[in-house]
Amino acid sequence: MSNHLISEVYKRQCGNMARKAVMVLMADKASDDGSGIWASKQRMADEIGATKQTVIATIKALIADGLLRECGQRKCVNGYTVEYAIVVRVLRGLPLVKSHAEDQSENLTGQDDAPVKTTDPTGQIARPHRSRNLTQTPLEPSNNLKNTQSARAHIMPVDWSPTEFSGGTKCREVIDGWPPGELETQIEHFTSHHRGKGNRFVDWQDAWKTWVLNSRKWNSGNGGNRNSGGARASRSGSQPLDTRDGFERELDERIQRRRAAGG
Repeated sequence: MSNHLISEVYKRQCGNMARKAVMVLMADKASDDGSGIWASKQRMADEIGATKQTVIATIKALIADGLLRECGQRKCVNGYTVEYAIVVRVLRGLPLVKSHAEDQSENLTGQDDAPVKTTDPTGQIARPHRSRNLTQTPLEPSNNLKNTQSARAHIMPVDWSPTEFSGGTKCREVIDGWPPGELETQIEHFTSHHRGKGNRFVDWQDAWKTWVLNSRKWNSGNGGNRNSGGARASRSGSQPLDTRDGFERELDERIQRRRAAGG
């Protein structure tokens, strides 16, 4: 069986349907060089749906036109059968059928082939891949991971000191209203309070800002003296009084609520 010859026969004008059918059958039984075709005339007729006499007459006509040639005889049950071969050179000299002739003329116009347009099977417009410009190796932590790590609450650094507030801010206004030495006292009290409790904040400057803003409110509530409670005991003498001022109590309650909420 030669697929090449079968395809070639279909492309060519063989004269009529009977000649085309016999040539296709011959190509199906041939080698690529066209040789090695043998079968009884009756089998050929049965396979193409024609009479034996039609097959015999068609083969004689194809031999006369030079498309087939007899190569010898092969023994069979009923005596012998003729071996045929397709003359490939003559077959390829036949005119092309209309559709193949048109295809060939379109390919021989002399025009340059148009560039192949690359398409995406998803239907999306092709865009440069981000990895070409923003390469990130597996060993480098992502920016999101860095931001998450830096945003974690932490204890107060040993060398921490507050940054001076800029002019025109509420914190600057509060500090400017303090008496001399009050700023140093507040900073010492702030650091001692939070380090003693092991408190954690994401931004200690923000914590200091909250401390400063709340200090005016709580100081005005107890006459400006943060430690006026002293170390008094309760009237019953069983438990000491809570000596925290309102500001400290508010901070402690906030911290307890944050811890209870898992923060």
